[in-house]
Amino acid sequence: MLGAVVSIPAIGTAAVERASAANLNESPILASFRRWKALRESISFDISDNELVRLHADMSSIVETMLATPATTTHEFAAQFMVVCSGEEIEYRRAARELYAHAQTLVGMA
Repeated sequence: MLGAVVSIPAIGTAAVERASAANLNESPILASFRRWKALRESISFDISDNELVRLHADMSSIVETMLATPATTTHEFAAQFMVVCSGEEIEYRRAARELYAHAQTLVGMA
């Protein structure tokens, strides 16, 4: 059509809008993941041993809270997976088994 105006959003706009909306209506699992991630990113070489122990205790508490509720979305499941498996190792073996069982349920294997 001659003279028609087509509006194409800039790349990434939808993702930004989705992320902003997610923060307003964030699930408890995703809110906990955001707190866990912030704590993880605050770990550095110049913190004391006591502070490191406190951070790990806080992170473990958050993980327990996150895993107390089964994920209902792929984002929630991914967040749970990321706190259980750091990418290089499985940090919470029991939780990994439970998460694996939940994954089997989600794909109809259990």
